[in-house]
Amino acid sequence: MSTTIAFLGPEGTYTDEACYLHAPNKTRLAFPSLQLVAAALENNQVDEAVLPIENSLGGTVIEVVDYLISSKKAHIIGELMLPINHCLITRPGVKLKDIQIVMSKQEALIQCREFLSTKLQHAEQVPTASTALAVTDLKDADDRTAAIGPLRAAELAGLPVIAHKIQDRKNNVTRFAVLSSSGLISKIADKTSIAFDFDRPDAPGSLFDALRAFADRNINLVKIESRPTGKGIGNYIFLIDFEGHIEDENIQGALKQLRKLTSTLRVFGSYPGAKGLSAR
Repeated sequence: MSTTIAFLGPEGTYTDEACYLHAPNKTRLAFPSLQLVAAALENNQVDEAVLPIENSLGGTVIEVVDYLISSKKAHIIGELMLPINHCLITRPGVKLKDIQIVMSKQEALIQCREFLSTKLQHAEQVPTASTALAVTDLKDADDRTAAIGPLRAAELAGLPVIAHKIQDRKNNVTRFAVLSSSGLISKIADKTSIAFDFDRPDAPGSLFDALRAFADRNINLVKIESRPTGKGIGNYIFLIDFEGHIEDENIQGALKQLRKLTSTLRVFGSYPGAKGLSAR
């Protein structure tokens, strides 16, 4: 039976590229919003979903984490680390000196500020809803216009790239989570993600006691952060990634202890951690 995978579209975005790298030979369906991706997974319209969960510059993608916290079905079964390499894309035959307008998502324009200020200092910058849309719109634009977007968007549109990797910072990487609602856990999982909060967030030592459940068992935490629960000032939910499989004895012991200390404990999933950057 064919696997169907939802992703946050449109085609040509970095999420589309991550989904393609995850499953190049599977059926991939683009959805225009996170809410529609989540609904497709929750209602079993698709088998999996690929969503951005963290960026090395922008941090955690809050909407995706909030979905994982609230969902009763979705869990992480894999991850990809994708370098965000912005390209300057034009219509055929256009040279750098011809460009007077540059279109892209606002974040991409900001991330390419140095290139734009030195190579295209007189060009007008026009924000669009997505990098993929900027490239699509370029097909109907005139030869004064260029777009900043992913290489995949240029390939899908059949347009040339005249400059690669034009972002200011070369360590711009997005972590994408592969989600499923099947409940199956990989036997080769070596990374686990959880979230928890406390009945009494102001109780002295609450977080220390929670973290000690891992330290006492030599479990390596690879990420820890907090975000507001929405219940008022001082109320936070803690997000932790750590090494190991949820069925490991030491992790079972840590989670058992954690349940005694916390109000809510949500296991996002155990999955194979990314071993390096994904690239074609």
